[in-house]
Amino acid sequence: MKKTIIAMSAIIISCTTVKAQEVSFGFKAGIQQNIFSLKYTEDGDWSRQSLLGTGFHVGGIADISLSEQFSIQPQLLFNSKTTAMSSEMKLKMMAIDLPVNFLYKNNGFFAGLGPNFSYGLSAKSSGDSEQDLYKKYAGEDEDEAEGAMLKRFELGANLTMGYQFENGLMISANYVQGLSNIAGAETAHTKYSTRLLGLSVGYMIGGRAK
Repeated sequence: MKKTIIAMSAIIISCTTVKAQEVSFGFKAGIQQNIFSLKYTEDGDWSRQSLLGTGFHVGGIADISLSEQFSIQPQLLFNSKTTAMSSEMKLKMMAIDLPVNFLYKNNGFFAGLGPNFSYGLSAKSSGDSEQDLYKKYAGEDEDEAEGAMLKRFELGANLTMGYQFENGLMISANYVQGLSNIAGAETAHTKYSTRLLGLSVGYMIGGRAK
């Protein structure tokens, strides 16, 4: 499934370089509700837990026009995906996200969906003992290396909708659902994924196409 989504995204982006009528650029920033989802086995049964937190995102946009009403819109975003484990402990996550949305536009309103590719820059637990969750560590046997707690790459799906004014100002909302399991090797009976719901303000250089 992962290979299929990646291949389809690559084909769509390649096609736009040939068929695109216009390319515009912009930037956006906003806040988001982060959710770190845990699913784990307990006495043979799967249990679920969700950690919540508030984060932010900021980055650039490229809008590749296919027609008057359709476009491909890749974005490159720096994302803070921090969540709280307790009042004294947080999971601090930073990532680079690449959502690639296929958009429908009508009189300034737009809506779309597409894949989201996320690469973790850092993931640390804060509290009594800080731990780098992307770093491998030594097990009880000093010669035996254990796997990292989390994997850096996560494949997800993105939904977005919003409105762009004629002067280029843009407001939008988006939802990202992680689809791949980012639990490391030593957590074979655990599944981790991230979700987020964001609100953004942005600006497209040159204004809205009429």
